Amino acid sequence: MCELVKVFVLLHQLQIFSLGRTFPEKPPINPPADVFENSRAQSAGLDAAGPKLGTELRLVDAVPCRIAFERGKERHFSFLAIFLGTSGWVVLAEELPLKEPYGVIRMVAPLAGSNPKHDYKHSRWLHSRIRLSTLPFVEPAKLKTKTLVDGRWTLAFRDEESCTTALSMVLEEINLQSNEVERRLKPLLDLKSLVESSNSSQGPPRTSSFHSTLTNSF
Repeated sequence: MCELVKVFVLLHQLQIFSLGRTFPEKPPINPPADVFENSRAQSAGLDAAGPKLGTELRLVDAVPCRIAFERGKERHFSFLAIFLGTSGWVVLAEELPLKEPYGVIRMVAPLAGSNPKHDYKHSRWLHSRIRLSTLPFVEPAKLKTKTLVDGRWTLAFRDEESCTTALSMVLEEINLQSNEVERRLKPLLDLKSLVESSNSSQGPPRTSSFHSTLTNSF
């Protein structure tokens, strides 16, 4: 994904340069939308910084589940998907029995790219792809011996309905995050408006022999 973004940015800049314009120092993007109201992030009590390991949050929208990061050592968590602006996370929190409905955040992973899927053999299982940089925090010496750490969470829920609820929650938050990113970037992707607004004082653009080629590449 990182490489695809780099290629897109390069092509976008080349297309602007081919029109005889310069890329603005601060590309225009729409301001953040006020999406915090009535969101899962608000219900969980998160602030703009997002979830942090070891901090408390409300579990009103969380779904109980079990997961084993080591063979034979299954743990109970509450699973929650949260989007906040252009960021999003899947969270595993440990319930606080003496402080319901609060829990302590134990694991955090990016929402984007999580690619949640039902297990085709076990209707109560949900697979979620996890980036390596956000896998459970363990000591480096111990990490070398943990062969089960493979960039994926396999979550076991109480029943098929709970699993479906968790999957729907993740997909909904991914969709909200995607829509917000698209809305923020819309002015940047509008090449005509970008060129006119950032270079209106430069006069007519210089012609370029490869302008049509780059235009066709998008």
